[in-house]
Parts: sequence; structure tokens; C-alpha cells
Amino acid sequence: MSLYLKGKQSLEELVDPHGWSSTTSSSPTPFEKQASLIPDKNKYEYQSARELVRVLISIIELGSAEEYFLYFHGIIAREFESIERELHAVQLRSAVRFTFENSLHAAILRIMPGPEHEKVGIELYMIIVMKIASIPGHSHESIAGVSATRFQVPGVRSKEGDQGLHPDTRIGRGAWPSLMIEVGYSEGLNLLHLDAEWWLKHSQSRTRFVIITKISRNPFHIRIECWRMVATVGRQTRQTPTWIPRCVQDFNIDAAGVVVSPLGSTELQIPYDCIFDQPSPTAQPVIFSFAELSHFALRLFRLLQ
Repeated sequence: MSLYLKGKQSLEELVDPHGWSSTTSSSPTPFEKQASLIPDKNKYEYQSARELVRVLISIIELGSAEEYFLYFHGIIAREFESIERELHAVQLRSAVRFTFENSLHAAILRIMPGPEHEKVGIELYMIIVMKIASIPGHSHESIAGVSATRFQVPGVRSKEGDQGLHPDTRIGRGAWPSLMIEVGYSEGLNLLHLDAEWWLKHSQSRTRFVIITKISRNPFHIRIECWRMVATVGRQTRQTPTWIPRCVQDFNIDAAGVVVSPLGSTELQIPYDCIFDQPSPTAQPVIFSFAELSHFALRLFRLLQ
């Protein structure tokens, strides 16, 4: 499979130093910004589902536990079923997450070999569900979980996340998550930031809280960031968005379980209305203390040794 844009202008050259794409008249989408961060050696021209899977296998066979971001040009949405069949045939479907941008005929694939990714997402999801179940008037049946489901902005774009949930009042197979968890390894924090932006910008306010969890080894370390839409402050123009995605809480947890927040967060707090769509007289946020975050991290480190 030939490298995408070989001998052509790279995506990095289409983005000026201020991060604004010269190919569009407005701010680039999270997809475009994420694509600009992927090195040229990881960009390909799409040929077939089988050839795409061959590329993925060659990467996974390197034996690295790190994640990889790949960009494929010339891919259209209807190819997704063929790609899914090929991935299932070689038992790699759970190791891949897709983001499609229809207008660009392009997709970004996140490759996640190894058990770390799945364990981190599931463990965090489970402790959030237990907290929700402890809210008066609620139980574990108050929410429904989502994992590698593809969520679509019809005819425009689509994306798969790692782990998420939504209130049980949202019904149907296409119900969007109100809270999404994205997990990454030692590299690619900027790419995870753009995952958070994607959910918050393109979900039409259906996804209201995104938790990014980045884990590193040797020594173990976890960084947790909580993202949501916040009101724009300062001088505004007609082009200034009223609301922007932003990291509002952050936590660094080292191998000894010591928790530090560069932003000065004193606890991880998920507002009730970021999970549920309807108010409740017993509404209360989901809160994790530093001690609980430390326990979560130390348990993960033990499981991943």
C-alpha cells in the first residue's frame, strides 16, 4: 500500500503555524487538526479492506504496547462494512477505533494493541457506574453503557469511542453517550484532546462530559483530564464561538499513588446534568476524592504488571 501524499503536499503543510487550515475558510475541525498531527509515514492511500487490515497486522506484529494513529485517504463510508468483516476475520476488531470525515473521504484509525486500553476503560467505567448507583433514586439500571459503537452525524462524519454511558431515558441503537471515556498510552495526548473536542463539538450537546485517561509505563503513571463545553471569556467577535471545549479538571497519579492536579482540582466531579437529561430532586454530582483516584490507579498498576 502506497504512502498517502507521497510526493504531494502534506497535511502539515496545509496548516499554518497558528493551527488554522488554509484549505477551509474557518477553524479546522477536530478531525483535520488530528490528521495534521499524524506523521507522513502513517498516512496511506486506501486500496481495499484487505490491504488496510494487512497494514494493521504489520503494525501489531511489531509487538509494541503503544497506540498508533493512521490516516487513510480515499475511503468512503460504505467501505466500513467490508473493513469490519476483514477485522473480525482476523480477530482485530476490538483493537481498532475509527473516525470518518465524509467530505474528505478519509478516516483516522487508532490502533490499540495489548490489554491496557481495555482494562483502563472498563475499570473507570465500572467505578463511575457504582457512584451513579449510589445516588438516591438511582441504580445501575439508570444508565446504559456503550463501547465501540459508531456514532454518526448523518452524511457528514462518524466516530467510535472507547467506553461511555447515557441515561436509560435515551432509547434506540443510535442513542449518543452523555459521558465518554477515551484511553491512550504514553504518547498522543494532543490527539486525545482532539477526540474530546470531537465528542463535545459534533454531538449537538448530547455528549456533555469527556474523560481522557492516559497511562504510561516504566514507571507507571496515569493522567486524567475532564473536558466539557465552557463559556467563552474575554473579548468576543462575531466569529468567536460562545462555547468552547476545555479541560476543566486534571489529575496526575504516580506509581506510588500520589495525586497532583496542575489545575488545582480538589476532586474529580461529574455534574449530574452531564450524565442525565432530566432534573431530579435528589440530583447530586459523581465525586471521586484524591484517595479514591489513588486507589483506582494503584489497582490498575497491579492489574497491568
